[in-house]
Amino acid sequence: MNNKALKPFLRWAGGKRSSIAFLKNHLPKNFSSIKKYYEPFLGAGSLFFSLNPKKAILSDFNKDLIECYQAVKERPELISRYLREHYSKNSEVYYKEMRMKYNRSRSSISKAALFIYLNKTCFNGLWRVNKLGEFNVPYGHKEPPFLPTKENLIKISIALSKAELFHCSYEEAVKDAGEGDFVYLDPPYPPLNNTSNFAHYTKERFSKDDHKKVAQVAKELSKKGCLIMISNSSVNFIHLLYKDDFKINELELWRWIRADGKRYKIKEAVITNY
Repeated sequence: MNNKALKPFLRWAGGKRSSIAFLKNHLPKNFSSIKKYYEPFLGAGSLFFSLNPKKAILSDFNKDLIECYQAVKERPELISRYLREHYSKNSEVYYKEMRMKYNRSRSSISKAALFIYLNKTCFNGLWRVNKLGEFNVPYGHKEPPFLPTKENLIKISIALSKAELFHCSYEEAVKDAGEGDFVYLDPPYPPLNNTSNFAHYTKERFSKDDHKKVAQVAKELSKKGCLIMISNSSVNFIHLLYKDDFKINELELWRWIRADGKRYKIKEAVITNY
């Protein structure tokens, strides 16, 4: 593990910035000797950047997200130049124009920079797409958060240079993980009530059956000798999936993801096999 911790350059629903200290306190005692770090639900990558491991497999089922990471890894200085231009023109009208352009664009460095700009200026940093896979979050009506500097993006690029990036399912991402590897699973959380939706990070949706599959994959990885850490909502359904084979720790947090923009308190579960 590299002691030079970094902060994520993206905002992400369910991001782990506020729970990093808790997660790090629940790492395995021999974490410094792990063979490889796996994070197949990457999102903003808060834990990865905080730990800055020497060898990692990073993946997500959101294709645009992974392409953004790949672009920052390869061309951080060009990304920075594009971002400065977007921020100099930022307004609600410009945002809507760029959102439309983004949904019509093919993969490129400029599209990756647009991904970051939209992520920073949209409502609550929420990345949501419709069933066609089109980004549809409204403008945030706030001053954009801190713009990643060129120097910061270069440091992010260096961290990513030690990782392999994949757009794939979590099952595919961890298929080669084995004894001595560390796997951090952070799937979209189940709804807090019957009217809530699962997070729509991709045009596909994440269901209860999907959570059952995650639990099964975690158990299979545990049998292979992997060290497992899982973040999820601390609800009865999740506890039942893991209570017989894993240790469950609880953390209370405030979240901002409600449509009315208000914070609400939730309990998260940090689940481990050690």
